Amino acid sequence: MQLQYAAKRQRACRPSGTAAEPVDDTAVEGPVPLLVRVLAGNSVTSITVLSCLNIDDARHLRRLHPAVLGAVAGVPWADTDTAGVDPVLWRAGLRAAVGAWLAGRAVESLAISEPAVAALGGVTHLDLHDCRLVKDDLLLRLPASLRSLNVRNCKELSTHASFVHLTALTTLDCSGTLVVSQRTSGLPLSLQELDIGGVHDLRHGVSLAPLRQLRVLRANASRLNDVILATLPPSLEALHAAECYGLTPAASFGHLPALRVLDVTASDIGDAALATMPPCLVVLNVRGCSLTSAAVLPHLPALRFLDVSGNAIADALVASLPASLVELHMTSCSDVTAGASLTHLHALRVLHCIGVELAPAALAACRAHGCAVPAAVALRGHQHSATSLAVLGDGRLASSDIHDGVRLWDAATGASAVVLSAGKRLRALAMLSNGRHMAIGTASSWEGNRGDVQVWDVGAVPPVRRATIACHSGEVWAVVLLPDGRLAAGCQDGAVQVVDVDACSVVTTLAGHTHKVMALAALPDGALASGSDDTTVRVWDLVAGACVATLAGHTSKVQSLAVLSDGRLASGARNDDAVRLWDVGACACVGVLAGYTRGVTALAALPDGRLASGSADGTIRLWDTRPAAAAGASRAAGAVPMEVVGVFCGRVGMVAALRDCRLVCGGGGFEGVVYLLDLPPPAVYE
Repeated sequence: MQLQYAAKRQRACRPSGTAAEPVDDTAVEGPVPLLVRVLAGNSVTSITVLSCLNIDDARHLRRLHPAVLGAVAGVPWADTDTAGVDPVLWRAGLRAAVGAWLAGRAVESLAISEPAVAALGGVTHLDLHDCRLVKDDLLLRLPASLRSLNVRNCKELSTHASFVHLTALTTLDCSGTLVVSQRTSGLPLSLQELDIGGVHDLRHGVSLAPLRQLRVLRANASRLNDVILATLPPSLEALHAAECYGLTPAASFGHLPALRVLDVTASDIGDAALATMPPCLVVLNVRGCSLTSAAVLPHLPALRFLDVSGNAIADALVASLPASLVELHMTSCSDVTAGASLTHLHALRVLHCIGVELAPAALAACRAHGCAVPAAVALRGHQHSATSLAVLGDGRLASSDIHDGVRLWDAATGASAVVLSAGKRLRALAMLSNGRHMAIGTASSWEGNRGDVQVWDVGAVPPVRRATIACHSGEVWAVVLLPDGRLAAGCQDGAVQVVDVDACSVVTTLAGHTHKVMALAALPDGALASGSDDTTVRVWDLVAGACVATLAGHTSKVQSLAVLSDGRLASGARNDDAVRLWDVGACACVGVLAGYTRGVTALAALPDGRLASGSADGTIRLWDTRPAAAAGASRAAGAVPMEVVGVFCGRVGMVAALRDCRLVCGGGGFEGVVYLLDLPPPAVYE
């Protein structure tokens, strides 16, 4: 990598209004040293280096011993987390590198420059994802040494694209492209892992039978159907086919004798398909399928993980569960009764069964032999999915749904006695500093009236609306209380409006986001953070009324923010697979909490320093983000311990932390129910 990457990172975190310096590889005492290229382009070291390095400082690095350069140049780097901008300079700085991510101008150079193509000689791992400059003819210029290639969402690739000359290729991600939509003859027979997810134009008769070495197929949200399923080779060990609606109750898996992992979440497979599962299965996910009360498992002696959530299964399937099972997800299976027995599941260590009427004695027996069984209290009253939450000053809980108004709950008893109606669609709630008043952010009404901020006295019985403040920026998607008692409102048009509640007026409009603002967080130093559909987080100086930093790194809509007890900012995005932790003062991402499958939808910071996150996959995860946890000697440096504390059938749209460190959660697919979750106590570190 070269110094342009460092300059790009500096511009991304430069305070607004500061002019950007031109990028010049030869500026400051001649060519840029190799070590600077390495440090500026390596994701492991760049955060530390760039926080204290500017272009003028680069000359000081030349004082390091030449042996350092030689050692760095000899490392077989396989960094595909940092985009390279010039293959020739990348190779000059990292002579032994075997992996790279190339984007933009770097990909363009491959099409026109022989030295750029030569620079990739010997590369085994290449990532070109999301680049429209990747076309069919460019594939022919890639080195035959490649073993792994990512061309995900390279939209210019056609049905004629060919990879057959890449005879060493074992892993190919061509998801979101047309590559296999009509044929598979362009794929090399050496493939062992293939991703065709999101291929919506997959032709009915496409056959994968020639790929006789294929071990892993990822086809989530594609047109994979029963006919194509039947062509899968017997070598297959893992099939990921979530949301493949072409799979029907007639689907069969009996021809896959080596299959160990199967995920067919939200497909239409039924009881008959379940009966065809091969006995070597270790992981089976049939969440949200079409299983009935008559469904039973065949003999699956190796099965360790099973998710049958959201199916109409009954006690018969519970009785057929194998004794080998270690983790069972059985959420929202309302036909399972208190008579179902789990006594034969001696190896069970994790049981998620929220929304199932199992006998308390059965759950107690599971816990007695060391099985973790998260406990939850259901708050029922909404007729539609809840959209927002707020914890009131007196400890009560407020929740809203888009139609039926706001319900106030006693968090101790779960009782709901007070309901108020804002007369409009509801988007956000926030408690005001006096402990009696609550702000409600609204969308336009069904009659077409614009969104606003309403202030209600929830200490009165019944609650009384005290003020309505028009925001003039369309729908209000987020509200947050500021340290000085004012409110901030995130709006449909990308504006953040600061509201003086006492004066019932908007006093400042903060402009900068290009799409709607979905999340707000008040920072400890008095600044405000906002997350937007434009994929960025902005930091605002409320005194100056200006954006002082832009935190870039997410690749999709930022929908959630939370401030940890030590002042770090956490952010989550709709389709990203990680939560990002930010040192706002240094304008740097200082941590990545990875492992999500369907994006991060909600965040809540607990008083004890931990972080709760909700996902579209229905899981709630608890991260021990305390510095002592990350420094634990038994873990890799900087690792953050995590455990799944809740599994639901629908998207987790919101989470909030109560003062007793319980969590409250809700969202789409919860059928109007809001849940209170008990959490395990935080670990103790020396």
